[in-house]
Amino acid sequence: MTPLFTLVAAPVLAGIVGVLGNFGDHNGPPALCKKAVADNMCEETSLGVIGTHLAISGAMWLLLWIIPWWRGLRTVRVLLAVAATVVLVLLPVRMFDWSIP
Repeated sequence: MTPLFTLVAAPVLAGIVGVLGNFGDHNGPPALCKKAVADNMCEETSLGVIGTHLAISGAMWLLLWIIPWWRGLRTVRVLLAVAATVVLVLLPVRMFDWSIP
């Protein structure tokens, strides 16, 4: 159940964090593009960060299927699922500037 729960819950949590981040005043480029705006590379920077987060979270999710289903490894599987969820939820956190103006 852990991999299936992670497959459903992690994107939903990341989406909720993204929606909450969108409530702020964000009329410009994402916060992580501040250095890339001068070179007109904001899209490439954003897609690179998105791809990195998705690849790391996906690799962790695949590890959940590789780890044996033994009772003694349940804690390891749960911690790996939490880590994969955190990596995915950190994506919208990095995209938005969460500081209060």
